[in-house]
Amino acid sequence: MKRILIVIAALACSLAAMAQNFEGSFTQAKTMKASGRVIKSEGTISFTAPDQLAMLYTNPDGDYFIIDGPLVRMDMRGVAADVDSRNNKLVASQRSALLNSIAGKYEEVAREMDATCAVSQKNGLKHVSIKARKVSPKGYSGVELDYAKDGRISKMVLEEFGGISTEYVVKVK
Repeated sequence: MKRILIVIAALACSLAAMAQNFEGSFTQAKTMKASGRVIKSEGTISFTAPDQLAMLYTNPDGDYFIIDGPLVRMDMRGVAADVDSRNNKLVASQRSALLNSIAGKYEEVAREMDATCAVSQKNGLKHVSIKARKVSPKGYSGVELDYAKDGRISKMVLEEFGGISTEYVVKVK
C-alpha cells in the first residue's frame, strides 16, 4: 500500500511539473463587444514557471508578447512597448493573471482580482470560472479557464471591463 501511495504521489508531482513548462501553438480571437468585430491571430507559445512566457505570432507575423520576469515586452501590429511591471500596477495585475492562469494557480487569480471562483468538470476538462465582485474602470471582469487532464491550460478567455474578450486556445506539443 505504501508503494502505491508513493507511485501516485510521484505521478502527481510529474503532472504538476509538466503543467509548469511547455511549448506549443495557440490561436487567439479578440472580440470587441461594441462592434462584434473579431480579430484572429495565431502563433507559438512557450511557458516556463514561474515567470517566463513567450507568445510569438505567426499571424500577424512579427508580433510578440513576452513576459521575462518582471518585464513585459510586446509588439502588436507595429506598436512596441517594454514595461517593467514593478512600476505599472495595471500591467502587474495582468501579468500576474496570465502567469497564474497558465500555471494552474486560478485561486490566486481570483484572490488578486477580488473575485468568485467556481470549478467544475466540462467535457473531460477542469473548467474554472472567475468573476470579479466589483466593477472597475480597467482590468479583467472575468476569466474562464480549461485545463486538460495533465494540468496544462487548454483554453483561456479573458474578459475586460471595457468590453473586450480575448480567447486563447492552446495546443501543447
